[in-house]
Amino acid sequence: MKKDEIIDFGILALRWYLVFYMINYGWSKLTLSQFGVYDASILEQPIKDIDSFYVAWHLYGRSTFFNISTGVLEIIGGLLLIFNRTVLIGALLVLSILTQILIIDIAFTTGVLGFALPIRICGMILSDLIILLYYKDKIIIAWKSLNVGIATKFKFKWWVYIILPIFGFLMDIIFAILTRPIKLFLNWIAK
Repeated sequence: MKKDEIIDFGILALRWYLVFYMINYGWSKLTLSQFGVYDASILEQPIKDIDSFYVAWHLYGRSTFFNISTGVLEIIGGLLLIFNRTVLIGALLVLSILTQILIIDIAFTTGVLGFALPIRICGMILSDLIILLYYKDKIIIAWKSLNVGIATKFKFKWWVYIILPIFGFLMDIIFAILTRPIKLFLNWIAK
């Protein structure tokens, strides 16, 4: 094997390493088996006495929506890494997911589990960054394509840009008014 073939094989191996873990993590969330605290004695303690790991895992386990949505995203990220046409989209999606997982693991798991999970996630992030670095020429082309010629259709006077933050805030109020019936309906259904 030539050097380029070995490097290419290494990138494929890193892709499949991430595919395995992303689908595995995603599946455990879809089956609602990753999060939760199953030791009742922990949950019977005052919350101030419970390690943040158990509090976080209990709360994550209580939300089916959180588990399903994050599980689906992880599986999609893993599947996108399989195919050459979608590897860059998959690597970018997986990078954002793994970064969030790293933040959660550092914030909540180190007190009980030590640094094992954050170190594993750092390895996965490093693998993902190596994949992105390998395809850097394609990323540069995509970046240039996405950022060239982006502008508003019309030119506005300078003072318009000063009042735009006010309009941004007003848009929030308008959306709150427009979505009020939806919120009322969802609250009615939840009762």
